[in-house]
Amino acid sequence: MEDNTEKRKLSFWMKIVSSVEGIKHYENVLKETTGKAVLYLLLISLLLGALGAIRGAFEVNDGISEFMKVYNDKCPNFELKNGELSVDGSMPIVLEGEDDYVVIDTTNSTDPDVLDSHSKGILILKDKMIQKKNGMQTEVTDFKSLQEVTINKNIVNRYLPFAKAIIPLIFLGNILGYFLGGLLSSLFLALFALIINGIFKTKLKYGQLYSLSIYALTTPLIITTLFKIFNLEHFSFYWLIYHIIAYAYIGFVLNKLKNSQNNIAIN
Repeated sequence: MEDNTEKRKLSFWMKIVSSVEGIKHYENVLKETTGKAVLYLLLISLLLGALGAIRGAFEVNDGISEFMKVYNDKCPNFELKNGELSVDGSMPIVLEGEDDYVVIDTTNSTDPDVLDSHSKGILILKDKMIQKKNGMQTEVTDFKSLQEVTINKNIVNRYLPFAKAIIPLIFLGNILGYFLGGLLSSLFLALFALIINGIFKTKLKYGQLYSLSIYALTTPLIITTLFKIFNLEHFSFYWLIYHIIAYAYIGFVLNKLKNSQNNIAIN
């Protein structure tokens, strides 16, 4: 008599649990269309991708808020009008950090050679901006090209909050990364599974192997999400470990399927 649990339709959450436990519902997967497996990948990408993006989104939000505070508190009043820049305060203004070196001098008395002693830096003059990107590349922006534009501290301050519009894109990008990455990884996993399928003589079609490969990615995707949530650095060759875990799941399922077929043949 056929086990009724094999006929029961599994919920999305039960599929996650079953996949982590070794794709226990593999017989159901083999009867499903590949489209259902892709739908599962999409749903788990939405879930884990969103969870994995939360920390990054908070950090970006806090970073933008902190920049706005520093900008309002420490940035002098300035105005770029008719192709010329004016800045309140004694010149030159030097801003220097670990990786940043910025000189502002609207009197044009600072020589561009001031950047020579730095690997990179910016010199902002009355009529142009000189950006040294590295030892070989320097870019000059002439403010005359901006004659039709008027920019000042208040205008910039009004638009800074719109920078937070990038936050939804962080979620979207992470979700797409999970989904598209999963589709691609499953292609390679299915090719590996095709070899094992031939060795074990389990006689599965490529579409079935591709579906199994998608479910085999569940645990690696969860581990990746935990790394992001707890802000853990990926160790060297993490991508290799990521796929080895998925390969192990595929091998385990195909071996289990081979043994079940052997048992049927013996009986």
